[in-house]
Amino acid sequence: MNKKYQLKWIVVLITSAIISNSAIAAKLTVEQRLELLERQLAENQQELKATKQELLQYKKYVDKESQSSASGIVANNSIKSVDKTPTTLSTHVVPASATKVTGATPAQDVTLADISKYVKNDIGFEYSGYFRSGWSTGTRGAPKSYAIGSLGRFGQENSAWFDLQLSQKVYDSGGKVAKAVVMLDGNVGQQYNAGWFDSTSENVLQFSDIYLTTKGFLPFAPDADFWVGKHNLPVYEIQMLDWKSHRTNAGSGLGIENWQLGPGKLNIAVTREDVKAHAVDYTTSGYSQQVNANSAEVRYKEIPLWEKATLEVFGRYAMPNETDDNHKNENDGSYYSVKDAWHAGLILRQNFNSGGFNELTLQGADNSIASGFALISDSNPTYGYNDQYYGEHTNGKAFRVVSQGENYLFPDVIMAHALVYAHGNDIYDYNTGAHTDFNSVRAVVRPAYIWDSFNQTGVELAWFDQKNKAGGDEFHESGYKTTLYHALKVDTSLLTSRPEIRFYGTYLKVKDNGISQFEFADAKSDQFTVGVQAEVWWK
Repeated sequence: MNKKYQLKWIVVLITSAIISNSAIAAKLTVEQRLELLERQLAENQQELKATKQELLQYKKYVDKESQSSASGIVANNSIKSVDKTPTTLSTHVVPASATKVTGATPAQDVTLADISKYVKNDIGFEYSGYFRSGWSTGTRGAPKSYAIGSLGRFGQENSAWFDLQLSQKVYDSGGKVAKAVVMLDGNVGQQYNAGWFDSTSENVLQFSDIYLTTKGFLPFAPDADFWVGKHNLPVYEIQMLDWKSHRTNAGSGLGIENWQLGPGKLNIAVTREDVKAHAVDYTTSGYSQQVNANSAEVRYKEIPLWEKATLEVFGRYAMPNETDDNHKNENDGSYYSVKDAWHAGLILRQNFNSGGFNELTLQGADNSIASGFALISDSNPTYGYNDQYYGEHTNGKAFRVVSQGENYLFPDVIMAHALVYAHGNDIYDYNTGAHTDFNSVRAVVRPAYIWDSFNQTGVELAWFDQKNKAGGDEFHESGYKTTLYHALKVDTSLLTSRPEIRFYGTYLKVKDNGISQFEFADAKSDQFTVGVQAEVWWK
């Protein structure tokens, strides 16, 4: 249909709508309705005039592009390869909204990713997530995981974990933006057919986040993110070991993130994390009392050092806010005393020109946070252990050094690693008790050969050794793991590219179990499993 007639039909439809709306307003006089109609027609004429101008300029743009294509002229960067092979090309389109024409403004190419980002921002809704799931079987019945936090993840993840985040922009005007965010995570069991969510089964679901985040509402930090609700500052994951080098569990809180101050950015937060403090004889009575606790946290990040290197420093202080009854129960010795605890450190991050990165962390802690450093698995620096507070902490301290990252050793060979050394004195250990000294070494490496962007073959090798001393006794635990795998994936990075499907065979060996007393089925110290696992994240 000719654009001239299209515009006429638009005018007719708009006029009909205006007449209908005017007819509804029966209480208006004839003169008032005519005045309203004339004013609305004038506004619509201005909008139609602007639309016609944009259509004419877009037509000129299309004609120009068509002539360029006919003469074999292709603008630079209009087609970008997503692979090293010249036959795989990404799709590019140029919609009318791609160029806002004012005078002789040059046209710009727009990718499908750009359009998707624009639509998401315009609608204001985002849905992102993560999950892993797969099948496996072992030489001794159902596969069992052992010391994932020390021996690595490949061939050990026998559960199906997921994260689902929903975000809706609820306000965007005048430089002020507000978004409502809800995040769910949990586990879907892979052992049985039924998948009902139940706190007593392997199927669990929780609301880990529910908060409002804003930008532009703080006059002293208009570009910072200010949030309120159940949330916490970002965690730093040691991906190959499935625990966090820095983490603050939170029931609720408020915080400011990405506040540009000087050369770096400041993150600050105050969060609540109540704990269930157990009775001293909790093994028989099971009694616990709720103790209110809060944490204050400061991080100064992205401090530039040299090329592609940044530094971050952080500190956190957790403290109980006890009632008179809490104090009474602690003073008479029936319940464990909930004590203050601190956690501090620094993180050096280095990106490499050839791809890959390295992250070096040095951190220290005391009391219940230090206890987390000694855990063989789930070695998170948290104030409570799964919201529980055990043991009589005696101001013991611990520190650890963590290195993780990946490097391209050759163009077709990549290797990821996670190395940890930890030491503690006079801490409460959840296995060996109060006044424990410990030393721990963990090493996981994952070299892989890159066949192409969609295929890799590699091996994950892991070993750990830990010694605890308590009450004049020494407890020793060690083990190793070997996983051979082939992965179907996208891109070449081991730690930052997904989706990935991996076929694997894993041998696990417990050399000493003096701390955990762990055994595989049939009271054996080893296990061989085969399986396939899918892992994906999206945004």
